[in-house]
Amino acid sequence: MIADLYDFDKTVFNGESGSEFWLFCLKRHPRIIKYIPKQLKGLLGHYVFHSISKKKSKELFYSYLPSIDAEKEAVLFWDKNIGRINRWFKPDKHDVPTVVCSASPVFQIKPVCDRLGVTLVVATLMDPKTGLISGENCKGEEKVKRLANEAPEYEYRDVYTDNLVSDCPILNLSNRKKYHVIDGNLSEI
Repeated sequence: MIADLYDFDKTVFNGESGSEFWLFCLKRHPRIIKYIPKQLKGLLGHYVFHSISKKKSKELFYSYLPSIDAEKEAVLFWDKNIGRINRWFKPDKHDVPTVVCSASPVFQIKPVCDRLGVTLVVATLMDPKTGLISGENCKGEEKVKRLANEAPEYEYRDVYTDNLVSDCPILNLSNRKKYHVIDGNLSEI
C-alpha cells in the first residue's frame, strides 16, 4: 500500500514540540521546575560531554512526567497549538494514507495527529507516567526499523522532513518525491 511519510517537529508542526510542551507544562505546573537539575544533567551529558546516550538524555529531560497527567496535558497543549500545524499538511485531503514518524513521544503528538486524520503515528515509545523509553529513541536509522516493524504494508510515495541529515534514512524510502521543510515552507529536493 502506498502512503506519504512525514517527520513531525519543524515539518508538520512549526516548532519543536518537546521543549514547547515542557514550557506549556511549566506554566501550568510551576512545581516541575525542580526537575531542571536532572534535565540539565541530561542535556549537558549528551550534547556537551557526550557521556550519555540520546535516549538517556531524553528520559532525563522528561523526568518531570510523574508530576503531571501528561496525556491530559498533551491534549490541552494541542488545543492551544493546533494552529501551528503547517497549512499545507492536510491528511484528510490526501489520496493515500498519511504516516507520521517522529523522535517525539507518541503520547505527546498522537492527540493532534488523530485530530488531523493521520493514519499511523510511529514515534518514540515513552511511558507518559514515568518518562522512560521502551526500545530506542525513534530517530535516524531507528525510524526505518520502526516503520518496517509497525507499518510493513506501506511503501512511501513522498517523504517530508526539515532535517536532511538525521532523516536521510527515511528520505531514502521515497519512491517519488522528497520535500525539505524550512520555516514551514516546502521545497522539493
